[in-house]
Amino acid sequence: MKNYPKKVSYTASDRLKIALAVHEKALAKNPEDAGAWAGKAAALLRNRRYKEALQAFNRALEFDPENPGYLFEKGFVLLQLDREEEALKAFDRSLEIKPESDKTWNLMTSVLCKLGQHEKAINACKKALAANPKLAGAWHGKGNVLTDLGKYEEALTAYDEALKLNRKLARTWEARAFALYKLERFVEALKAYDEALNINPNNAKIWVGKGPALIRLNKDKQALEACKKAILIKPDFAEAWYCKGLALSKLEKDEEALAAYERALRIKPDYVEAWQARNAASSKLGIELDDEEEEEERREEKEKEAQKERRSEWTRKEQKTEGTEKRVETGRGRGQKAEGTGRGRGQKTEGTGRGRGQKTEGTGRGRGQKTEGTKKEGKGREEKREEPKKNVWTRKVEKK
Repeated sequence: MKNYPKKVSYTASDRLKIALAVHEKALAKNPEDAGAWAGKAAALLRNRRYKEALQAFNRALEFDPENPGYLFEKGFVLLQLDREEEALKAFDRSLEIKPESDKTWNLMTSVLCKLGQHEKAINACKKALAANPKLAGAWHGKGNVLTDLGKYEEALTAYDEALKLNRKLARTWEARAFALYKLERFVEALKAYDEALNINPNNAKIWVGKGPALIRLNKDKQALEACKKAILIKPDFAEAWYCKGLALSKLEKDEEALAAYERALRIKPDYVEAWQARNAASSKLGIELDDEEEEEERREEKEKEAQKERRSEWTRKEQKTEGTEKRVETGRGRGQKAEGTGRGRGQKTEGTGRGRGQKTEGTGRGRGQKTEGTKKEGKGREEKREEPKKNVWTRKVEKK
C-alpha cells in the first residue's frame, strides 16, 4: 500500500496569512505595485477585514488611479462600512471610466436606496439591467427599491425575475417573503421564508421575519421557537427579543413578554415599537408607568450607551501601539479625528445635560413641595437609582 501524505487542514487565519505573504513578497520587491496592493486588499476583503482592505485599495489607487475595478472594490468596501456618501463617489468615478459596468450600476442602486434617493436608484437599476438583463442582483435591487416605495406587487415581479435567474438567492427569497407579508399573503410569505432558511439556516434576520408571519397565522408557539432560534444565532439582536415578546404576549405569558421587551430596549433604547409593546404589557399586568418614570428610564439607558461608547473609544486609543512610521502617522490622523468627535459628543451631551438639568430642577422643586414630608418615597427613589438592574415590575411591587 502506498503511504499518501496526510492532508493539511488550514484555518481561515492560516489561509489569509499564506495569501498575504505572496503579496507582501511582491511589495517588498516593488512597493509601488498596484496589482500587489489590490491583491492584498482582496485577500483582506474575503476575510471581512474591511478597514485594512480599504487602506490597501487606497494604496493601489495611488499607483493606478484610473482603474475602474479598484474603484468598484473600494466602493464596495465603503458600503460594508456604512460610508454610503464615500461609496457613491467611488462608484461615480468608476462609471465615468467604465459607464457600461452592470455590477457598478447595481451597487449604485443599493447605495442610493440607503440614502433614500429612490428615483435615482430606479434609474441606476434600469441602467444595470440595460447593460445586463440577466443580472439577478439588479432585479433584486429593483425589488428592494420598489419595496421601500411601498409598491409590493411590482417588487414581487422583480424578485421573481431574480429567482428565475438564480433560485439560490436567500436574500431574494427573504425580500419576497417580506413583500408578501406586507400584502397580507401570510401563507405564501411563510413558504418564501422557509425557502430562504433552506439556503441559509443560520441567518437570524430570516428567523425574525418568519416570526410575525407565524403569529398572523395564529401559530404562536412556532413563532416563539423561530424567535428563540434567532436569539441563539445573534443574542444581541433587539428585533429578535421584540419578536419573542410578541409571541409570548399572544400566548398570554405577559411577565415573560415584558422581560423580552425590556431586553430589546436595553440593546436598542430608541426602539419605538418595543416601547409601545412594553407599555401595553405593563398596563395589562396592572403596572402603571407615569411619563416621568418612563423618561427617567430612557435617560438611564441612553446614558449607559453613551458611557459604553466613551469607554470603547478610550480603549481603542489605548490599544494603539507603536509600529512603522506609516502606522504612527495614520494613528495620529485617527487620533485627531477621534478627539474631534469626542469633543463634539461631549459638547452635545453637556448641552443636553444642562437642558435636562434645568427641566429636572424645575420639576424637582414642584416635587419637593409635594413630597417633602414623604421620606419613605424619597428613599424608594434612591434605592431605585442604586439598583438599576431590577426591572420595572419588581420596583413597582417593592413600592407597593
